[in-house]
Amino acid sequence: MKKILLVLLAVITVGAFFTSCNQSGGKFPGFKKTADGLYYKFYKKSKDTTKPKVGQFVEIEMIYGTPDSVLFNYEKLPPERRILKIPMIKSVFKGDIYQALSMMHVGDSAKFLMNADSVFKKLFRAAKLPPYVNPNEKVYFDIKLLGVKSVQQIQQEEMARMKGLQAKETEERNVYLKKHNIKVKPSASGLYIIHTKRGKGPYPKPGDIVVVQYTGYLLNGTKFDSSRDRKKPFEFALGKHKVIAGWDEGIAKIRKGGSATLIIPSSLGYGPRNVGPIPPFSTLVFDVEVVNIKKPKK
Repeated sequence: MKKILLVLLAVITVGAFFTSCNQSGGKFPGFKKTADGLYYKFYKKSKDTTKPKVGQFVEIEMIYGTPDSVLFNYEKLPPERRILKIPMIKSVFKGDIYQALSMMHVGDSAKFLMNADSVFKKLFRAAKLPPYVNPNEKVYFDIKLLGVKSVQQIQQEEMARMKGLQAKETEERNVYLKKHNIKVKPSASGLYIIHTKRGKGPYPKPGDIVVVQYTGYLLNGTKFDSSRDRKKPFEFALGKHKVIAGWDEGIAKIRKGGSATLIIPSSLGYGPRNVGPIPPFSTLVFDVEVVNIKKPKK
């Protein structure tokens, strides 16, 4: 559910203001209700006058759930991802999260109640409600508005963050190379190949099915994947972009029966993407062995 909301908030296009009224929360003590049926309760109101508008981005901390369970909690995310950056768009339905955000000033914190059926089907775009959600109950959103920024500001911050991560990767890779006394020169693309056993068989050619045993590590020594642990070698067609670029380049330079350590910069790996246990801009270390080379079936 967490992924559904984060993706939704990043791609839905919206924006709308509305008039709130101070009706009693009725069966929800302590809450007030807008004309559009949005229940709200402010924990804190700041003196800041900045409010988000359509076309801007909000920076928030958020927890949401049903009366019975917490469905998303920003505190469970890695520290660098806890502040959510969400585009302000037109409302998906009356009394939705975008109307809720438009009521807030920077520094405010509040709780909002929305109809579960509308939240899941219109905001999350779920085909149907999860079995654990009652369509007549409310989904609550606890939100703290930390900031409001323009698209240009968000882009500039993201560019600066990316440059910082790239610089950090280079520094950490250099420390690793020095610590392990690696003297080999990288290829033109930046790939390091340290042969640990010279095979006597042929080199694989583009299109060949290469059978490989491997173990992958982050620079800090964390193992993130291993065919050896699964006791089953990995097969792929060389040069067909079935694997990361560092593998296509590195495996092509290992003879059948040979083994090597590949040190693959993120530019030949997963780049800025976060892939499971692999953080963005991670140099990867693979201990690989070319077990067999097979010709593709015609």
